[in-house]
Amino acid sequence: MRHHYTEAKQGFTLLELLVALSIFSMLSVMAYGGLQTVITTKQTSNKNADRVAEIQLLMMRLSNDLRQSVSRTIRDEYGDFIPAMRSAQNSDESTSWTRAGYRNPAQLRRSNLQRVAYQLEQKKLIRLTWPVLDRAQDTTVLKTEVLSGIDSIEWRFLNQGNEWLSDWPDSQGNAALAALPKAVEITLELADWGKVKRLILLASEQ
Repeated sequence: MRHHYTEAKQGFTLLELLVALSIFSMLSVMAYGGLQTVITTKQTSNKNADRVAEIQLLMMRLSNDLRQSVSRTIRDEYGDFIPAMRSAQNSDESTSWTRAGYRNPAQLRRSNLQRVAYQLEQKKLIRLTWPVLDRAQDTTVLKTEVLSGIDSIEWRFLNQGNEWLSDWPDSQGNAALAALPKAVEITLELADWGKVKRLILLASEQ
């Protein structure tokens, strides 16, 4: 009499499948969390690098403008004299001065001097420039945003007596209109990075 033996096929039980799925789910969550951390860190690093580049560009622009400052007074649209450098905290132009190096690639009939100003407007630092030094009432101003996220800006000026002043000119009279400080200190209070300070010597003092 022949006997037939049937070999039983082994498989996964429902409990084993549930355990495997649970382990796989936990590993997936851990892997996703790690990937998300890497992505977030990279994004933060890129954002910080971009911010550093913006601040460095601003400081370079401020340095170039200040180091080319010259003792040239100007007239405003009403014919009044404005000092070669003026700090006017309650004015639309917080700090303004006359600088050289105004490029003229088109060879236009104009001076190589330019009036520039910086003002804080709604947490944004704005650079102002005019096409001419002595303005008429229809002279237009060009405004360029150079940095955002600024809570405040403070200017200090070093006079010839090595005294730091918060306003410029430091004295009254026509003789002071053309005077320039020895150095300018700029302190930015940034919303994200706190205080950033820069000391700039004027070209005549270097």
